[in-house]
Amino acid sequence: MHFSAFLGLAAAASGAFAAPTLDNRSDAVSAMAQVPQWIIKSFTRTCNANDTSCTVSFGIDTQTAPVTACSYTVTGTPASRASTSGITCGPYTLSSAWSGQFGDGNGFTTWSVVDWSKRLIVWPAYSDRELVNGVAVTPDKSYAPQSLA
Repeated sequence: MHFSAFLGLAAAASGAFAAPTLDNRSDAVSAMAQVPQWIIKSFTRTCNANDTSCTVSFGIDTQTAPVTACSYTVTGTPASRASTSGITCGPYTLSSAWSGQFGDGNGFTTWSVVDWSKRLIVWPAYSDRELVNGVAVTPDKSYAPQSLA
């Protein structure tokens, strides 16, 4: 009797905990903008010996306008892992954050590069291994811009 009561309660409760039904809409739209990929040129990070100050420099090539040169200095301890936000570079706003989520030796930094006037964003990312002190990343990398709603 107790077992059959348990089964009845379990069956009744299963509907309350079921996963929601996914909507079968087919009207999804791509977030990718219909523009050429942006090329991040000669990305370089140069940090001092104490890793308390790093200069980051690179070019943003949208392939539709002249390359915009960017350079800024970030401080922190360690500066190579310091987050940034609201950095202005020509028409772009830059932010960055470091992640060590994959363990020691597998860190990486992701930047956001936003053109608010065109409502476009790319997220360049480089591993700590790629960012050899003072040496430009080669080859240059390109990123597909996404549209901001």
